[in-house]
Amino acid sequence: MSTAPYAHKPLTPFRRWIARFSLSEMAQYTKLTIGLWIGFAIPYYAGFPDAAVALAGSTMLTLALGTSISSARGYFYKRVMSNLVAMPLGTLVIWLTAPDLLLGTLLLPLLIFSIVKLRPSLFQMTSITVPMTLVLYTGEHIPLLEQRLLGVVLGMLLGFLIQQIVFPPDHGYWANTLVNDGNAQSIDVLDQLSTGTLDRDQLRSLTGRLRTSSTNLKQAHALLKLDLQQAWISSHLKRNRDRLPLFWCYHEVFDSVVNFLETMDTFYDEFAALDPQWKAAWLGGWAKLVHAHRRLADVADLRVERPALDSKPLRKADLRALVEALPAASVFTSVYLGHLTGYGILLCRLSDLHTEHLPPDAQDTRDAREAKDDSAAAPRDAPAAT
Repeated sequence: MSTAPYAHKPLTPFRRWIARFSLSEMAQYTKLTIGLWIGFAIPYYAGFPDAAVALAGSTMLTLALGTSISSARGYFYKRVMSNLVAMPLGTLVIWLTAPDLLLGTLLLPLLIFSIVKLRPSLFQMTSITVPMTLVLYTGEHIPLLEQRLLGVVLGMLLGFLIQQIVFPPDHGYWANTLVNDGNAQSIDVLDQLSTGTLDRDQLRSLTGRLRTSSTNLKQAHALLKLDLQQAWISSHLKRNRDRLPLFWCYHEVFDSVVNFLETMDTFYDEFAALDPQWKAAWLGGWAKLVHAHRRLADVADLRVERPALDSKPLRKADLRALVEALPAASVFTSVYLGHLTGYGILLCRLSDLHTEHLPPDAQDTRDAREAKDDSAAAPRDAPAAT
């Protein structure tokens, strides 16, 4: 377990603006414009005006279809490989079958698709079909073949570099924003539930908003994880590398709350008919878990600098005592108790993630020892094989 002190610095207003802008459509338009200008200017002023349009077009394709660093890299590799295979080999087929263009047209797809079938993951089908048809026209014109390959390779590389350097999408900032939104929505709806002020129409509306936040957080986590696999990583990606497990755990918490709220909506009348005493104790348990969630949400919010947690908001022993005090006497009480338990287990996991800087306390050591003893005793208790 890490013993490094927990610390974070909120982003400056300028860096926060850059992070928001990098995720906007305007940033995409800006990068496409820069790609067009640079992609056209380099070959034009270098004395190769015929290659300027092809290079600018490839640069813009990388930026348009590769909306993240990882997707831009993947599209760059596949499109370059598709052209490097299809153009030279296709030209060779046209040469060998000249002047019979019909024979070359018959043999061309058989050769190219046979090669693609060996490693289909290396090729982009929408990219390999264009050079296959172009060689039917450029097969006997080497300068056109050279322009195509230079335009594709250099243009794709330029687009990839622009995506990494000019306003790279800050998916970590997006994930942090979604964590803040999801926490606020979860705590709001569960607070209203525990105080009995939540009606059915509000329940459905708040469930839909939280579901959207959870789905978007899952996407932001996946994009950030892929971007972190780059050989060269931008500083804004490094800033949120260590928060990947937190992002995923918060997504699971929000999903758990959404599943619970959907159960509440489906069995709303059955919940109203539960034993009042048991329901009051169950709502009290939710209130305790929401209090722990609120402490976790505060420390997860990086917009304001605040001290680290000095203790775990929720321990497994506390959750166990809470669950054992709520006996499930019917099917529906078992269902609602199961949701409370699942939510609590995820909050315990978040408590562990947010307090990794603290040394393990006696309760944590005792829980770990009991879990180890239980797992070791299980095989001995099992009946012998016959």
